[in-house]
Amino acid sequence: MIREANRYDKTQIIEMMQKFRIESGIKQYADLDNLPYWNLLLDQIFAGRGIIYLEDGVGLIMGVILPTIWCDKTFILCELAWWVAPGHRGKMTGYRLLRRYIEWGTLQKASGRIAMFSLSKLPGTPDLDYSRLGFSKMDETWIQ
Repeated sequence: MIREANRYDKTQIIEMMQKFRIESGIKQYADLDNLPYWNLLLDQIFAGRGIIYLEDGVGLIMGVILPTIWCDKTFILCELAWWVAPGHRGKMTGYRLLRRYIEWGTLQKASGRIAMFSLSKLPGTPDLDYSRLGFSKMDETWIQ
């Protein structure tokens, strides 16, 4: 069952994020493991600066609300991670997590709290047609 995460979920969120980090293939992240920072980030998200949905032991999607680069009073919900355990991929968990994130982002946008929300796609992520979910491709990120 997918639910909104809370502070009691920190341990499993961090464990899932460590697995996400390994699978991401981003070599610059490979040796990073700053638990005090992770606890601070999660505390900020739980205090209202974002959202985390999870299915216990299966997967999560998380986003943080940040000011845009153009105005410190205009905010965007940025998806930080969307991860499902390998044994549960290809089923509906990933889609249900994404659907909850979209519903929450849509409510935040309708209330005027945020101007927009984003979704990232790492190499190896299933090639879904995100435009069918209301997203528009705006850029690509390249890392050196």
